[in-house]
Amino acid sequence: MIKKIVWVVELAAFFLIFTFETGQASYLKVKDSGFTELPVSARSLGMGGAFVGVADDYSACYYNPAGLVSLKSPEIGSMYTDLYGLGLLSHSFLSFVEPDTGMGSGGISWSHLLADLEPERWRYDLVVYSYANYFEKETGSAVSWGVNLKYITQTTSYEDGYGYSLDVGYLKKWKKTSFGVCIRDVFSKINWETGNEDTIPSTFTTGLAFRISNRALVSFDVNSSFQNLLREIKIGGEWEISDKIFFRSGLFQKFQEDEALNFSLGLGLNASLTSKIRVIFDYAFVSSHQLSDTHYLSISLKF
Repeated sequence: MIKKIVWVVELAAFFLIFTFETGQASYLKVKDSGFTELPVSARSLGMGGAFVGVADDYSACYYNPAGLVSLKSPEIGSMYTDLYGLGLLSHSFLSFVEPDTGMGSGGISWSHLLADLEPERWRYDLVVYSYANYFEKETGSAVSWGVNLKYITQTTSYEDGYGYSLDVGYLKKWKKTSFGVCIRDVFSKINWETGNEDTIPSTFTTGLAFRISNRALVSFDVNSSFQNLLREIKIGGEWEISDKIFFRSGLFQKFQEDEALNFSLGLGLNASLTSKIRVIFDYAFVSSHQLSDTHYLSISLKF
């Protein structure tokens, strides 16, 4: 029991930010929780989260919506994790995306976080419509743009809130190199039952990806904001061991929060159900120097 209490205190200090109003502890607000920045793909997490310059699967709707034009077929993606293995924070994700049909690529996704910190419970939900299209497309190169239109809700025993936000993405791809930019929460508004309003701080991520061979990919991401010029640096790699097995690894450094260098490892398995349907299992292990390590599992279906 004492150990669990210690974990709750550490988790609250690291993940939950409390404010004090009228002499009593208030609740965690969605703008402070980091919920809108929770990653949604074990594949990308296995690569240290360096994915803005890659963005070539369903998780483009999170990392860089401009990458949705890279899709070759419709895809259903999902992920689940027990954050930090404590049984206190569960994160679920589900999406459907489709390739360019002549009018651009698009998708819809749902992200859900349940915080069960007895006797308090918080619930966050994020529904996103994503769209992408080309600026230009030529032999050997392509330039695309994309947007995420996000609807956010928070339910607590104290006060409920809802709001909206917008992400903008850009991606340029050559034969072996790509460059991407994603600006999250370009503008946002959160409304509370009390009549108060909040905004979610904007963040900027730039990414580079290099295909060093037909079976190897290396990527780099740099994340910043108006408050912190340098928030996080990420580097990752993916190696195609065979047509059905992928190995991934990554390193990432969060500044202002964690001075330690963190690492991740990942594994992907690709199986064909029919000649047109493939199922992909992705696993990622992400280290944490402040809390317990986290295991992620994604399952996606391409058809």
